[in-house]
Amino acid sequence: MKKLLKKHLKLLITLLILILIILTYVFNWGNIKDKTVNKISSITIPFSLIVNPKNIDQDVTPKSIKLNDKDFEADKTQAINLVNTINSNYKATKDFNFLTEKQDKSLTDKIKKQSHQYIHDVTLLNFGKDRKGKYLTISLNQYNDTKQIVSYRYRLYHKKSQIFSVKYLKQTSNTYPPRFIIPDVEVGDAGINNSKNFMQRLKTAVINSNLTMNNASEPGNFNQIAINLGLNADKSNKGLYNLAKNSNSRVTNYGIVGYEISDVPRHSRVYIKQLSKNKHYYYTLTYNRNSKKFVSFQKGIISTDNRAK
Repeated sequence: MKKLLKKHLKLLITLLILILIILTYVFNWGNIKDKTVNKISSITIPFSLIVNPKNIDQDVTPKSIKLNDKDFEADKTQAINLVNTINSNYKATKDFNFLTEKQDKSLTDKIKKQSHQYIHDVTLLNFGKDRKGKYLTISLNQYNDTKQIVSYRYRLYHKKSQIFSVKYLKQTSNTYPPRFIIPDVEVGDAGINNSKNFMQRLKTAVINSNLTMNNASEPGNFNQIAINLGLNADKSNKGLYNLAKNSNSRVTNYGIVGYEISDVPRHSRVYIKQLSKNKHYYYTLTYNRNSKKFVSFQKGIISTDNRAK
């Protein structure tokens, strides 16, 4: 009998505990639900994952140069003076002392490949700036007993009148020595410092068109965007197409990495670098200093470095 009572007492106690737990849960259900909802809502889901999980913004932007240069006339004068000094020194010494020993030997070997060849003079092709600093591009013009003039092109980085680095670019030839800078012509409105604002307009136009990433199907889709921006559509649609195709969802994966100025043609060129999926792409935004307008956005680097004449 006693054993039976003990058994019933244990069952009763167990039942009372279960009832107490259930009542506690019921009375606190609202509080538990609020806490659960608040916890879930505190978890942040990246917007780019919702829009397109395959195109996650990585916020990778190339390091840009500072667009704070103001006196482009002084920069041009300095570049001209440097080339005049190089010409004067060469006429006096028959030596280019700004070249490294390796560069000088390489140039000498090229000149001596054939007889009756010599460097006659140096001409200025352009001047500009990139992440390494301000530079000017020159042509060492080799004459011989034919009508062809060989052009050896070098980029000279300088701080005021001091050359601190030299890079060999290429060799080309023509019947006339290359000359794309005219001493007596003013730079005028360079357009360089307006390029950041223009790229912001370009970026907004691409985003509003909804032609970014996978929606960018062909260059022809960008003709109207180019026209709206005042750009030549035929020259700019491929550049805009490639920028959009390789962009992230906010079109932030690009930066201005350099600029270059020439007088023939009378253009300022701004260079854009874009990073996407561990690859990089370059574009050239061209400003016409006669019309005082940005006129094209092209794929690749467009420069007087690559022109023969």
